[in-house]
Amino acid sequence: MQVECNSCQRSMNIPDEKLPKDQAFSITCPGCKNKIKVDQHLKTQGSPAVPVSETEEVVDAASMVVEHEEFEDDDELVIYEEGDQLALVLDEKNQSAWTQALESRDFKIQYAKSPEHAVHKMRFTHFHFIALHENYGNKGLDNNPVYQVLIELPMVTRRNIFLALLGANFKTLNNMQAFQKSANVVINEKDMDKLADVLKKAVSENEIFYKVFKETLHSMGKA
Repeated sequence: MQVECNSCQRSMNIPDEKLPKDQAFSITCPGCKNKIKVDQHLKTQGSPAVPVSETEEVVDAASMVVEHEEFEDDDELVIYEEGDQLALVLDEKNQSAWTQALESRDFKIQYAKSPEHAVHKMRFTHFHFIALHENYGNKGLDNNPVYQVLIELPMVTRRNIFLALLGANFKTLNNMQAFQKSANVVINEKDMDKLADVLKKAVSENEIFYKVFKETLHSMGKA
């Protein structure tokens, strides 16, 4: 389906398989961030496709990620540019602190209404960073479906997700605790005022580790 932004006139080609079947939906223009409502019922069957002029910029499947939420009241398709870093923040109490710290690192951020909603989002979107409070959704880690999904992911997928766990039971930057919980970093709630510095150190160390890891695999002919 071709959709044109009614604000900046940017043209977007959205793959039909990414569209919610026979439902109205909305998308956010990647250019001007204007929200566009689309009612598929207004499109008559057999109507010819609208040609795209040579001057129109087209956002196709190769240069965007489209997400559709099927939860009640979630009707927005979010379009991301290729190369965007996506973060999922699952910590309602400290949401603003996470948002500020992650946006300063150029992450595009999403939130969820519940652990089940978060799992739903993870099915359709690859998140590069997930911030999870140990009591998110009033569930401990051992009973939290988000955490269970993360620790059961194949390693080839899991290593591409940076998991930050937050809670009163963690000691900030304790590598042994992080290892035991299959996380990349653990942070104590009392250190939220140092969040930006903690993430800078933890993310940097993670990037260095996997750089060496990938170089080793390559030298062994396994990558």
